[in-house]
Amino acid sequence: MANSGGGVFLPNEASSVTGTWTFTSPVLTTPTITGGTLTTSTVTTPTITAPSGSASTGLLITKSGVLTELTGDGTYAITIAVPAGAFLHRIMVAPQVLWTAATSAALVVGDTADADGYFVSTDLKATDLVLGEVLDTMSSSSWGGKEGVYLVAATGRRGPTSSNFGTYYAAGSNIVFSVAKVGAGTAGRTAVSVTYSVGETVAQVVT
Repeated sequence: MANSGGGVFLPNEASSVTGTWTFTSPVLTTPTITGGTLTTSTVTTPTITAPSGSASTGLLITKSGVLTELTGDGTYAITIAVPAGAFLHRIMVAPQVLWTAATSAALVVGDTADADGYFVSTDLKATDLVLGEVLDTMSSSSWGGKEGVYLVAATGRRGPTSSNFGTYYAAGSNIVFSVAKVGAGTAGRTAVSVTYSVGETVAQVVT
């Protein structure tokens, strides 16, 4: 901005304003950068926090763990809670390292009502579940011949029939992976996971 005497007003400097000034709207022109170095600003990636709680509405929730062989006999277990009103989508078991127990290492998978309802005694040392194989409730072709009473290909059964119904866990329960190990050995590692969801409730309409 300039006055009739040709003065220039610099608002970023300390100055005294005298005389008659005419204020007009400034025109902003996109600057042209010729040569030199343009420094790129650093943009910090925002942190996205996953929803908390076991029953986040409408989202698939996957919980997992690794059954790890330790010295001595014992029962090794991972328990994953499935909340009331959830649909159980998948249970998976995948060997990472075969167990080396001198006598036996047998896995069963079930819920609170039936300890081996999904998969009956499965040898983790060899044969039943070797590296590269998987036990998976998603498809009958992945049951490995170790399916329990909850899995019946001929009828399409995929779960319990009391309190909880098929893949719909109306009352909720715990999915339990349990290994009974006898004899020395510390190498075994078996990864397990459960995937479920609690849907957003939609009310029925009767006409």
